[in-house]
Amino acid sequence: MKLAAAPISWGLCEVPGWGFQLDMGRVLADAVRLGLRDIEAGPPGFLPSDARAARASVERHGVRVIGGFVTAVLHRRERLDAELAALETQARWLAEIGSEVLVLAAATGRADYDVAASLSDAEWKA
Repeated sequence: MKLAAAPISWGLCEVPGWGFQLDMGRVLADAVRLGLRDIEAGPPGFLPSDARAARASVERHGVRVIGGFVTAVLHRRERLDAELAALETQARWLAEIGSEVLVLAAATGRADYDVAASLSDAEWKA
């Protein structure tokens, strides 16, 4: 059986104002105490942005990053090139820290998740 965890289980989220954010060391130490050795990369800022530093941090705890949840605004053509470039950067970073999986989630482009998004026909086509 393969079992992994995600920092969202500790409340860490990319949504501004989500709540108190625990530090990386606490989350990784908790995961190890629970017997978990594989973890998702967490939201931006959870791990260091430098891939070598991020990999060293998780390895010090005896954990490896196996995947990353990445959001992108895909329905706005004027932002698509920038979003795809950001995805490529995140995919490279994930690969450099040892991850093999990128989970892509379409984002609304808003800072909150409290209101449902409504897309136009052109945005759905994009």
